[in-house]
Amino acid sequence: MLEKKPGETLQDNVRYLLEKYYDGNVSEMQRETGVNRSVISEIKNGGKTEVNSSTLIRFAQSGINLNWLLTGEGSPFTVNEMADISEELKEKQLLDNRMKEIKKLVSDIEDQLSEQPHLRLDPDVQSALLELLKKAVR
Repeated sequence: MLEKKPGETLQDNVRYLLEKYYDGNVSEMQRETGVNRSVISEIKNGGKTEVNSSTLIRFAQSGINLNWLLTGEGSPFTVNEMADISEELKEKQLLDNRMKEIKKLVSDIEDQLSEQPHLRLDPDVQSALLELLKKAVR
């Protein structure tokens, strides 16, 4: 069995978390863990093979099992947090689906208004509605 170089397990595990739980989105992982986006990117890309204690604390406070993160042994999340994380992931999926629905609605409204100029909304109401929907998907 090939022995891993220092930092490879950390890099592999951060990549795993990013892909499986944060859809590859470094900014989302930063929001959820509190770990600086540049630190996450450096770990992911292999530029950082060691992290300081404040980074480890942020990972731990977000429910990530530090033993797993650093050694690959055990579960990615602390046992007590698994149910909460699963519930959060379900909520995130529901929100993602809702966002897709809202984006489609905004697109449909814009298409209908441009294709059928006889359909009229008060311009201020139309602008406010479209802006509100667009903000909801950002």
